[in-house]
Amino acid sequence: MKLSSGTEKYFKNSRGFTIIELIVVMAVFLFIIGAAIGIFISIVQSQKRVLSEQQFLNQVSYAQEYMSKALRMAANDSAGTCLEDNSDISPNRSPHPNYNYLLTRPIDGFFTGIKFVDASDGDACDEFYLDMSKTPYVLEKTKNGASPVPITASDMQINYVRFGIDGSNGNVGSPNPTGDQDNIGGIDYSYFQPRVSIVMSIKIPGDNQEPTRTIQTTVSQRNLNVK
Repeated sequence: MKLSSGTEKYFKNSRGFTIIELIVVMAVFLFIIGAAIGIFISIVQSQKRVLSEQQFLNQVSYAQEYMSKALRMAANDSAGTCLEDNSDISPNRSPHPNYNYLLTRPIDGFFTGIKFVDASDGDACDEFYLDMSKTPYVLEKTKNGASPVPITASDMQINYVRFGIDGSNGNVGSPNPTGDQDNIGGIDYSYFQPRVSIVMSIKIPGDNQEPTRTIQTTVSQRNLNVK
């Protein structure tokens, strides 16, 4: 069968893709697919980080609000049955009547706990403290000497928690009305309206790119019933 001159010319001018052209097309295609996958993974990781940080901040906010609310409702321990200190400072369970707060559990030179009478909970003897025997550390609360209840989740990395009174940074050696310091520099701190400062150093566990954050809050007693 003989083709016409026009048809023969068409077939002569027609040709397929070369191997080099196919390789270039495949390379461009794979580059686009790789870039799209990389962007998708980056978006997923960023969204995961945002959600983790939001959950983390919610936990911190809950812990701070929970402690602040209870500390505001602290009542004067007129009988001295709650504010008893058996720490290294007062190893003989020294009572401290007519005080509102008592810093407790000195570790590495800083107070890591605070004890008070919670007027909003039937005058229960409460204590907030950092349990450093657990990994990671857990912020806990005890009520009338009962078993501790965790305030923070186990997936929160707490570096330290420090409690201070009237502007102190929680240092054991700094002046503060902890119950065993009635007169400091000629000033009787037991007659001052106490202010409690809470300092927490926290970090999102498992995220090496997330910096350590230090959060501080200061609360004062709602009712003016100091000694």
